[in-house]
Amino acid sequence: MQAEPEANVSPDQASHFLRGLLEGFDAIRPHLEQSAHERGAELLEAHRRVRMATRAKGISHHVEPQLPPDVLGVYIYPDVA
Repeated sequence: MQAEPEANVSPDQASHFLRGLLEGFDAIRPHLEQSAHERGAELLEAHRRVRMATRAKGISHHVEPQLPPDVLGVYIYPDVA
């Protein structure tokens, strides 16, 4: 928590990283989709717990992830060795 930023990633480094990410995106897509399914199952279980706690009857829920998931951002960290 005491770390202080020293500099930004150079535009060339950022471009290189993003180009590699975009070219290899299909390799991480299965992980993202698996994560979406896991989050959906967690959400469904949370809904079931609430319904049980409120003693609601006759209600069914279905959670279906909308694939492919949206990637809203990417963090680029400098290579510090």
